[in-house]
Amino acid sequence: MTSTIERDEATAPPVRRRSRWRSMLVVTLLVSVGLVAAGVLPIQQYLERENEVQAARERLDALVDRNAALSGETEALLSEEEIERVAREQYGFVRPGEVGYVVIVPEADSAASGSAEPEPEPAADDRSLLQRIWDFIAGNDQPVDG
Repeated sequence: MTSTIERDEATAPPVRRRSRWRSMLVVTLLVSVGLVAAGVLPIQQYLERENEVQAARERLDALVDRNAALSGETEALLSEEEIERVAREQYGFVRPGEVGYVVIVPEADSAASGSAEPEPEPAADDRSLLQRIWDFIAGNDQPVDG
């Protein structure tokens, strides 16, 4: 009959379990890092959108406040007293029996200069730099008296 050879566990070649565990650990770490990176990028976009939403809310609050102020002014303009005040100040209306006066204030810059016409601005020189240099050399840049 055949004899079977028995081997001792000590003499058997080592099984490559360590390298298998290491490769599984590396793959697991790579997958974990990929998932974390995929999760971080949308979080940054979410935070940016949150900042935009906050800025839009602040603008909305400012517009709501401005709208409330304008609504108050509109309601005030509908009263008889406000209508009369605007008519007197802006349009010079007077009640029957009253005398209206208009004060005309002269403009400050025309009174200071002494003339009603403003000084003309010098015309823009649209010649090229080389043309201006040649005119200077040739003496063509001198004004003509005449």
